[in-house]
Amino acid sequence: MATLYKRGDAYYLNWRDGGQQFRRSLGKVEKREAEALRAEKEAELRGLITRTRGVTVGAILDGYLDWYRSARPTTYRRALSALKPFRRQFDGMAAENVPAAMIEAWAHQQAAKGQAEKALKLARAAFRRAVKQRSLALSPMEGVSIPKSVVSRAPPYYRREQLRELARAPHGAVWVFMAATGVRRGEMVKATRADARDGVLLVESLAEGRTKSAKWRAVPLNPYAARALRLLGEDRLVECHPDTLGDWFSAEAKAAGLPGSLHWLRHTFCTSLAQQGVSLHEIKRLAGHSSITVTEQYAHHAPDYGRAAVATMGAWGRRAK
Repeated sequence: MATLYKRGDAYYLNWRDGGQQFRRSLGKVEKREAEALRAEKEAELRGLITRTRGVTVGAILDGYLDWYRSARPTTYRRALSALKPFRRQFDGMAAENVPAAMIEAWAHQQAAKGQAEKALKLARAAFRRAVKQRSLALSPMEGVSIPKSVVSRAPPYYRREQLRELARAPHGAVWVFMAATGVRRGEMVKATRADARDGVLLVESLAEGRTKSAKWRAVPLNPYAARALRLLGEDRLVECHPDTLGDWFSAEAKAAGLPGSLHWLRHTFCTSLAQQGVSLHEIKRLAGHSSITVTEQYAHHAPDYGRAAVATMGAWGRRAK
């Protein structure tokens, strides 16, 4: 038999199975929803619906990542990478048997490495999807407090002399074009010469290659981008897989004695615009950011950023009267 009880604002579900007592937090849900979950668990215990207690964390995450690959292809590999530490810890465990306290303890242990927040958000989304699809009766993430990452750094970028070094590399025209347009690597490998017309590059979201935000944008081609474009492919501007493009860049940056990754070129685009006094809203539009919050990380590069405020402090060393 499955029973409910309430502590504070949260409902808890109790049941006994195979001689063992189980308890799960349902979180802050309405009484009607809590009762529906109790009835579902009761039906499961009576054998009236499919049992879910043995479904592993790995199976849930595999199903979620299969969906993620088609729904969000531009960020799929980052999601795959972010989930690795979580999967190493929990993959083989039955999802409904993972205590929230265990996940939370792992999260706090990983927080100092800057890895926990993204992994936990992805895992939470995966478990919630499984509950909606009735692959799980309860998500082990309910009641888990996701710690904020303590790592916060200013976006890195390349300076003019470093860009000159990159321009001399075997694929220098590609790096210059990306720095001058701010395109992501997935957008670069699907771009064709037909996308560059009337002095702008159209970055469109299509079934065969969508943008991260699933919205199109137009980026005017400045003289650097226009010159680089003449050296790129006749059909697709660069013929390779996104991962290959990243590998090319890593090798050529290392050969030039430069730090960083391919994404630094996109940071360079946004930083350069901010340094020239372009508004954050205009940078957001040109870069295709999902929200102005993303763009705000470049605000400190604005020519007048904080200078007037700091100047009001006056001369140091004056004694107060």
